[in-house]
Amino acid sequence: MITKQITGKGIFLEKKADTPKVDFSPKDGKLEISGRSLPENAEMFYQPLIDWIDSYLNFAPEETVLKIELEYFNSSSVKQILAILIKLEELRFKGKDVVVIWSYNEDDELMEMKGRELESIVELPFNLVSFSC
Repeated sequence: MITKQITGKGIFLEKKADTPKVDFSPKDGKLEISGRSLPENAEMFYQPLIDWIDSYLNFAPEETVLKIELEYFNSSSVKQILAILIKLEELRFKGKDVVVIWSYNEDDELMEMKGRELESIVELPFNLVSFSC
């Protein structure tokens, strides 16, 4: 069973086979997306997250860290993740610190490459971090 909580305080979605875990904690500025992102309708899955970030821009702390640790994602998810990154650029343009931690399995060259591609599109500092299983 999925636990879903979307409030002005934060968002928590449990990981499922086709959707990632989402843990957005605005109090400490830590946002996390992890697992697999293969929703049937990526826009419908990600739109509440994008809307939440829209409001988060008004009360975000001085530093926001977005950690993305995806094993796999489909092409429609990439578009939505990019939309989240573009929203977070607005925080940076407001003078706040924003860091993206792109975490990937050291054997997964494709996920490393996707992180580098996204890094080249947005004006946000990326830390690409590999891990071993």
